[in-house]
Amino acid sequence: MNWLLGFVKGVGRYLAAATESRDVVIRRRGTVKYLTISRWVQIPAFVGLVGFLGWFAHVSIVYYGYDAIIKSKNEDLARAISHNRSLTGKVSDMQSEITDVAGTLKKSHHNLVGLITQNDNFNAELKKLKSELQVSERKRGEQLRRQAALNAQLKGLEKQLEKAEKYTGRLYQKVDEAKSELTTALVDKSAFASARDWLQKRVDRLELRIKFMRKSQKAALAAVSERTLHDIRKITGIIESVGLKPEKLLQAYKPELYSTGGPFIPAGKDKTVLEDDDAILEQHLTHWEDLKKLMRSVPLIAPIDHYNLSSRFGRRRDPMNKKWAQHQGLDLASKPRSTIFAPADGKVVFAGWKGRYGRVIEIDHGFGIVTRYGHLRRTSVKRGKIVKIGDKIGELGSSGRSTGPHVHYEIRINNKPVDPLKFIKASKNVFKG
Repeated sequence: MNWLLGFVKGVGRYLAAATESRDVVIRRRGTVKYLTISRWVQIPAFVGLVGFLGWFAHVSIVYYGYDAIIKSKNEDLARAISHNRSLTGKVSDMQSEITDVAGTLKKSHHNLVGLITQNDNFNAELKKLKSELQVSERKRGEQLRRQAALNAQLKGLEKQLEKAEKYTGRLYQKVDEAKSELTTALVDKSAFASARDWLQKRVDRLELRIKFMRKSQKAALAAVSERTLHDIRKITGIIESVGLKPEKLLQAYKPELYSTGGPFIPAGKDKTVLEDDDAILEQHLTHWEDLKKLMRSVPLIAPIDHYNLSSRFGRRRDPMNKKWAQHQGLDLASKPRSTIFAPADGKVVFAGWKGRYGRVIEIDHGFGIVTRYGHLRRTSVKRGKIVKIGDKIGELGSSGRSTGPHVHYEIRINNKPVDPLKFIKASKNVFKG
């Protein structure tokens, strides 16, 4: 930029020196006159001279180059005419080809119209077949559900039949023994009377033993059934104490078993049919096993061993901007790098960074129950990992929007946040009794 400024200044100085005012001396008949030519007269004269010389040079070049330009244009025109003739021939050939193609397209159009008509007919038939297939699928689904229910009933009947056959076999064995002893006694006619009395007493004792066995078995079944019912009531009470409804969760888990109101429990205490006692006990045990599975999926313990409850669930002042906000979990403060555990069995559905929560882990425990752990220092599990209660899943930290080391602990039921503190308090009743 400096050199350009210097160049401009130099040209200015040169023009200023070249166009200084000049005096022209005119002498005529002894008289001397001075004609002064100023700078503002010299500059237009110089510009006019340069313009005239440029115009003269341009006219000379055009005059002498006009013949060459005309010759070049004539050659270009001849080539254009030749090329135009060639293109005219090609256009004529293309017109004949277009005529042939038009005929072919007309035939193809007629064929296409026929194919479209066939396709419409085919689509109508296909739509009809789809509707029939949907009806068949619905009927098939209903049949499968009925078959599943019948299979379940058949399995129960097979178990009852197996028990009845075992019980009948033992009775037949006792009767055979009695017949064998009776046959032996008949051989000795002299001892027939005494043998008959002895056998009668033996049969009476056997009947008393059978009655005692049945009574003992009924008592044992009643005790087991009562204990099972006690455990069912206890587990149901614990689950209901945290605001859950076990019957709805089990109905979603096994609709074929719990959709009609659960197992039947007779009102009276005198159960004269042993097979009915077995069936009722089996239903109680199945219900108890399903409730235990539900209990393993309910997060009833805190995800960290030692902690301070720094923020509760619900309405609170935000620690950052001090405005009122809704807190959807608990903040459990503890030492950095403290181990975070899975509070129940489940499957990891998210492990990574999630905005203001920082590093987050989410676990699906089934039955619509999901837990979330935020502001972690690091995660120890990946998405898809199956975890058991007490397994390490991460370390406590202060990632994301956080004022200090803690874990943000959430419990969601069907995607609705609930107070985790109710679950932690309910864990005190799990091992009572």
